[in-house]
Amino acid sequence: MKHRLVIVCLGVVCALLNSHLCLGSESSFQAGTAKVEITPSAESAVDLLGQPLRLRDPLFARVLVLKDEKVSIAIVSVDLIVFASQRVVAEAKAKWGVDHVILSATHTHAGMNPRGMLIKPPAAPDWTRSGKAPAETVDWPGLSADPWYAETEAKVVAAIGKAMQNRFAARIVAGKGPFESAYMAHNRRLVRDGRVSALWENPDRRPTQPIDPTVGVIRVEDLSGKPRAFAVHYACHPVALMGAGVVSRDFPGAMVDYIEQELGDDCLAMFLQGAQGDLDPYDLHNLRGENRFNIARQAGISLGKGALRVAEELKGSGQSPKLLVKESLLTIPNRNGNKTTDVGLLTVVIGRDLALVAIPGEPFIQHQLDLTRKSLVANTFLLGLAYHGKGTPFVVYIPTVQAVKEGGYGATECSFLAADAGEKMVAEGLISIQQLTNAK
Repeated sequence: MKHRLVIVCLGVVCALLNSHLCLGSESSFQAGTAKVEITPSAESAVDLLGQPLRLRDPLFARVLVLKDEKVSIAIVSVDLIVFASQRVVAEAKAKWGVDHVILSATHTHAGMNPRGMLIKPPAAPDWTRSGKAPAETVDWPGLSADPWYAETEAKVVAAIGKAMQNRFAARIVAGKGPFESAYMAHNRRLVRDGRVSALWENPDRRPTQPIDPTVGVIRVEDLSGKPRAFAVHYACHPVALMGAGVVSRDFPGAMVDYIEQELGDDCLAMFLQGAQGDLDPYDLHNLRGENRFNIARQAGISLGKGALRVAEELKGSGQSPKLLVKESLLTIPNRNGNKTTDVGLLTVVIGRDLALVAIPGEPFIQHQLDLTRKSLVANTFLLGLAYHGKGTPFVVYIPTVQAVKEGGYGATECSFLAADAGEKMVAEGLISIQQLTNAK
C-alpha cells in the first residue's frame, strides 16, 4: 500500500513538474498592462497664454509592458502634446527592473499645459522659430517644479510598476492595412511650382501627397486567445480641438474608448502616434460649436473601426517571440551655427514581423514611408514624439531634405536640425533593424 502511495505521489509530482515546464515554455513571453488618469485640476489647466481650460474629457497614461526571458520594455502612451521625462525612465528601471522605456505622446493639442510649462522647452522659449538649438539638458528646466507635472511623472512610474507586477503569459501579433476615412488625413503642405503654402484644413477632401493611407495594429493576447492589449499606429495631428478652450484627448481618446467598448474592459487600447509632422485631419477651423467635438469623436471611431477590420485578418504563430532592443544616440549638426544635438533613437524587433523605431520629434510622413518600404520587417512602425531617456527630449519637426529646400512651416520654421537629419534617423533605424534581425 505504501509503495502504491509513493508511486501515486511521484506521478502527481511529475505531472505538476511537466505542467510547470510546459507553462514556462509557453510563458517565456509575457505582457502586462495598466492605465492611470493624469487629468489636471482646474487650477493647473491653462493654455499657452495662461487662460483657463475647461475639462472636456479625462487624460490618461496607458502602459504596455513586454518581457521575454532576457529583456523587458515598457511602452507608454500619454494623452499630452509631448511628454519626455528622464525621471520616469530612470525610476522605472530602478524600481521595477524595466530594461527600456518608450514615452510616447498622442500629441493632442487639447492636452494639458501646466502653469509655467510651454509646449517647447521653457529654457529657451523662442528657439523653435529662431532656429537656435534647445537647451542641452535632458530634463526640461522648470517642469519638475510644476506640481501637476511631478505628480504625473510619479503616476506613470507607478503604472509601469503595476503593469510589471500584473504580467501574464502572452502572444503578440501585428499587421497593417488600408485606411480611408472621411475625417483624416491630408498633407498640410501644398507645394505648387516649388512654393509652399499651408493647407491647415481640407474640407473639400482634395487629394494631397504624401500621406500614409494605412493603419497599423498590435494585438496582445493571453494564452486563451483573449485580447488584453490593442495598440493602433496612425499618423495624423490631433488638432481638431486646438484652441477650443478645453482639455481633451481629441480623436485618439475617442478611438481607444471605442476599441475598449468593442473588445471589453480587460483589453487596454493604446494610440501610437506615427510620423505626423505634416499631416492634419480634414476639418479644423471650419468647425463650430458642438459639431467640432462630434467630428473629433467620429474621427476616432472611424480609426478604431479601421483598426479592428485589419485585426480580423491577423493570425499569430502561437510561438513565444524574442524581444530585441537597440538604443542609438546620433550627434546631428544644427542647421545654423556650429552646434550639434544628440538625438536618441530606440529600435525594437519583436519576433519575425514587428519592429518599432522611436524618435523624439515630429517626423514628416515621407520618413515613415521610406522606413516601411526599406525595412526587412513586414510591420515596421515609426513612433513619433517618443523619448527613451537619452538625448534631447524633443527635437520638434523633422522635415525631409526636399521639404527644407521648399521651405514653409515645419521645414524652415519650427525646425533646427540639419536638413538631412530625418534621413539619418531613418538610416539608423534600418541599420538597427537589420542588426537585431540578424542577431536572432
